[in-house]
Amino acid sequence: MKIRKIVIYGFGKHENKTIDFTDGINIIYGHNEAGKTTIQQFIVQTLFGFPQKNSAQLRYEPKAGGKFGGQVHLHDEIHGNCIVERVQGKSSGDVTVYFEDGTQGGEEAVQALVRQYDRASFESIFSFSVLHLQGFERMDETELSRTLLSSGTTGVDTLLRVEKKMEKEMGDLFKKSGRNPDMNVRAAELKEMEKELKNEQERISAFATKMDRIHAIEREWKKAKTEYDSLREQHRALERELQFVPLKERRRTLARRLDDVRTTSFPSDGIRRFEMINSRLTEMEAKNRGLIAEIKAMTGKMPENPSTEKLEEIERLLAREPEWHEWRSTVGTIRDQQAQLHMKRLRLLDRLGVDDSDAVLRADVSIHKEEHLYEQLQELAAMDQQLGYMDRQLSQLENELRDIRNEQLSLQKNAPTEEERKQADEWPSLRGKLAEAKAYVQMSRSNRANGIPQLLWILLIVAAAVSVIGLISDQWIVVVLAACLAVIAAILAIGKRGGQPSLETSEAERFVKAYAGQEAMMEALVEKVRGYDQQQSRLNETARTIERKMGVLEEEYGTIVQKKEQRQKSLNGFFLAYGLLKIPNAGILHEFFGMVRSLQEMERELEDMSQQSELIQGKIRFRLTEVERFIPPGVPETSIYEKMRSVYMSLKEEAQSFATLTQRIEEFHMQMQEAEELISSLRSQQQELFTEAGVETEEEYYTAFADFQETQTLTQQIEDIESQLSMHGAVDEGSDRSEDVLREEVHQVEKALSDVEEVMGLLVKEKTALEVETENLLTDDSYQRKQQFFEIKKAEFAELAKRWSVRKAVVEAIKSMMEELKEKKLPEVLMGAEKLFCELTGGTYTSLVVSENGLFQAVGANGKRYPIIELSQATKEQAYIALRLSLATAKEKTAPFPLLLDDPFVHFDETRFTRMMTIMERLSTKHQFIYFTCHDKIIEYWTNATIINVSDIGSAKGAIIG
Repeated sequence: MKIRKIVIYGFGKHENKTIDFTDGINIIYGHNEAGKTTIQQFIVQTLFGFPQKNSAQLRYEPKAGGKFGGQVHLHDEIHGNCIVERVQGKSSGDVTVYFEDGTQGGEEAVQALVRQYDRASFESIFSFSVLHLQGFERMDETELSRTLLSSGTTGVDTLLRVEKKMEKEMGDLFKKSGRNPDMNVRAAELKEMEKELKNEQERISAFATKMDRIHAIEREWKKAKTEYDSLREQHRALERELQFVPLKERRRTLARRLDDVRTTSFPSDGIRRFEMINSRLTEMEAKNRGLIAEIKAMTGKMPENPSTEKLEEIERLLAREPEWHEWRSTVGTIRDQQAQLHMKRLRLLDRLGVDDSDAVLRADVSIHKEEHLYEQLQELAAMDQQLGYMDRQLSQLENELRDIRNEQLSLQKNAPTEEERKQADEWPSLRGKLAEAKAYVQMSRSNRANGIPQLLWILLIVAAAVSVIGLISDQWIVVVLAACLAVIAAILAIGKRGGQPSLETSEAERFVKAYAGQEAMMEALVEKVRGYDQQQSRLNETARTIERKMGVLEEEYGTIVQKKEQRQKSLNGFFLAYGLLKIPNAGILHEFFGMVRSLQEMERELEDMSQQSELIQGKIRFRLTEVERFIPPGVPETSIYEKMRSVYMSLKEEAQSFATLTQRIEEFHMQMQEAEELISSLRSQQQELFTEAGVETEEEYYTAFADFQETQTLTQQIEDIESQLSMHGAVDEGSDRSEDVLREEVHQVEKALSDVEEVMGLLVKEKTALEVETENLLTDDSYQRKQQFFEIKKAEFAELAKRWSVRKAVVEAIKSMMEELKEKKLPEVLMGAEKLFCELTGGTYTSLVVSENGLFQAVGANGKRYPIIELSQATKEQAYIALRLSLATAKEKTAPFPLLLDDPFVHFDETRFTRMMTIMERLSTKHQFIYFTCHDKIIEYWTNATIINVSDIGSAKGAIIG
């Protein structure tokens, strides 16, 4: 079966994508998270169904929410070209198979295509990844051997899981020395109940006969059971012997070959020793010739031995070279410092602005002097600041006075006239008279209009109420006001009695007429006059206050100006003594004194540097006279030590060369002597090997080794077969019965087993009938209850025993099946795996065998066996892969599926990876490989494979890039 193409509608991160495959090897390449595993799962799930939604396996539903599923285009040798399409539907998806003749099929057609394999069986043989190999380093020897066994046979991993589960459940039911398991608890209860029933039976003699028969039946049943077990064991032995027939035949074939090529003796580790001796002998002879040539060459290069006194004197001077450089560096540093100080001195004089430097150098620049001057300048600055402040105050007061004068002028323009002022003065008295006149006129008119003087009564009531309130609160003004109201009411009442308006009423009406309607105007006039007078008074008082302040400030200003002139005259005389034409700012006074002090300090430093420079120059001149004895004249002062060091190195090299060559020649002579002795010893060892092997030449020696190696291999294979035969128990070595004879004996044993089973069934029926009869004889209620309870417990125990027996039978059946798989299927797979494993390891290991205790072992090229647990991680993986590939090859006819490999070779070195490539290319003629990887080097190695870059996959015709 070959996969031609896949079409992804929507699966994981892939949507509307098509990938074309070819026969042979297809490489699916992409970086992490590119979707390689998604493509692998698409192939598996399309063929075997989507996982359940509550399953631990991922369903890879589309991320964008599109159509879930796709197609896998296949070419099958039986069904031809067909398309398997699976889309979202029921739990595992709706599947349709399209055949090339136009017919369609469903799940049954898919099962026919995949040869009735389920997903677990398919992945256990034809799909594996690096994840299957990462746990090897944590497995013990038993787990690792079981894993390798399951990789070499189909269905073993499922059997092993079932076996573990059954053993656990058996332990939960019964343990030989346990107390808590259910059967142990029931057994203890049954023992106690049997004791109680036995006591009851002693009182019931009617049961004796039938119970004896029941016991006799039990003994007969046990005897039949013993015979049944014996026949069963005989049946297993015959089945086992039937399985051993191919192994015995293989052993006889190997024994005949061993008789033909038997070689019993050869030197231990002979080839390695011989090749090592040969290599060493060749090496020593070449070394001897090289030593002779070296001695001759060194003798021609031997120089003369120089004088040691001259070397010692030069060494003494060279040892004092740091002094010389230090002197020269110090002189140069002093010159640079002197130049820098002269430049600084000039810059300081320029900044100070003085021409007479001597005066500055002699000047007093003490801290006390600086503080005194600073205080004087601070006082002068404070005076300037105070004068400025007073100027601002005077200016502000003048502005305020000018503003007041302007306000007075503006106010004078709006001043009231004499007539207005007179009216305002008269209005307060007129206002009271006007109010009285209005009240009088109003009361007069009201009395004339009404028969009953209502206003008078109202005034009298108000006057009475007000007087009462005044008396209660002790407010006499209120009482007087109430009395006034009472008087007004009385006057109005008298006027009313007259019937005609009086003279006072006429005058009051004329007064009201003259001034009525002028109240608001007169009130405004009064307010205008009052506001003018108040504003005029306020402005005059403010002007007088400002004039007084200005007089005081002007007097203080004159006093401060006189003090400032005196202080400035004193400072001018001080700074003229320093050569300065004007007084500096107080802010730079500290800097001025600092520069003068720096200038004086520079002068002292220049004097010290001149003395130090002269002293060092004398030392330099003396050293030059010492050095000139060993170097030619005319060498510059800067290079004398370099020249002297060159002369010293030349003399030193001549001396060292002479000593070294002399020592080397002596060493070469000793090495020549040792090499000649070793050559003689190696020739003797070589001859001893020839004598031990019984040969005379090198060619005969290698031929004897080949015969001896084949003898060992055949002997080991015979031992392996005998080990496999003995691993399953004692086997009749003298029996040469044919397969047909053994099958006939198996048939006879099976017939005998059937007869014994029938007898056991009859005994059980008779026992059951007797037990029913004894129950009918039982009349005692307590006995019946105990018996019933006993039977219930017995039935429970029997049920538990049945469950335990079923699990025990399953475990034994699994073990028997495992043995059968090892004997029937595993040898064929092992033969293919041995070749692949040997090829992968480059002949380091020649085969894989299963030991007596069921553990895998690797056989080395020297015939030594290595437990699989002792191999490296990569070698364990290579054994696993060899078994898987061998099993897939063995299933080629019944299950010709492609192999899906998810980067399982990451731990291989370059050599073994190249061998793996060779194996896959050889197998690709019959199998299609789809290899998933994220490593760039895989693409570089597999130049003749079809490379499919996942990141370049489009929706048209795939992305085949190589």
